[in-house]
Amino acid sequence: MPPDRILLDIESQRDFFRPGGSLYRPGAAKIARQIYRLFAWARAWRIPVISTVLRVRLGEVGPLAAVPHCVEGTDGERKLPRTILPQHINLGLRNTTDLPAHILEHHQQVIFEKRFTDIFAHLRAERLITELPPVTFVLCGAGLAHGILRAAVGLRARGMDVILAEDASLDIDAEAAGMARRRIRAKGVLFASTDEIVASAPRVPRRRLLASQPAGRQTFCIPPKK
Repeated sequence: MPPDRILLDIESQRDFFRPGGSLYRPGAAKIARQIYRLFAWARAWRIPVISTVLRVRLGEVGPLAAVPHCVEGTDGERKLPRTILPQHINLGLRNTTDLPAHILEHHQQVIFEKRFTDIFAHLRAERLITELPPVTFVLCGAGLAHGILRAAVGLRARGMDVILAEDASLDIDAEAAGMARRRIRAKGVLFASTDEIVASAPRVPRRRLLASQPAGRQTFCIPPKK
């Protein structure tokens, strides 16, 4: 049975979320804890995860700020602990359209590395997402006005339902964040808390549901498209 949800994790890297990171902001550690909860939810329910990693060339600054960040080979480039699932595949930087067959059936998490913020500028990522049947994406990570905004707009343009985990999304550019939220809402993206998302039950085979679903679990519904 195809999944009805996919967790899309944008740039959950140490330079944004760990003290000492080049773009660390107060409150980022709290957001990281919500990202960890979403990963635990995905792991428990066998929800597929697509992750992006920003890799900036040595000697360059990067696309998100005027200070070096996510420079390849540095500790700040590394993903946060607990955001890499055991059954994952890292497809690296290669920006071609080839993909392993049935990739989300064989790997719970697919990681794309990129030099830019827009996931849809990555040909492999764009192909994987575009070829999916209708599914609801849950967005989290870093760069509300950058990678998260571009992902939300691109997903909606491709007919996908989108939930933004608002308390699991880091605002790097405070001045642009307000406009980004308005643009995301205007595209029909639903804003929700991590509590609401992890309390929802994705569609899973009935046998697994009966064996694992806690009593009293609530269902978080996506409104129908207009």
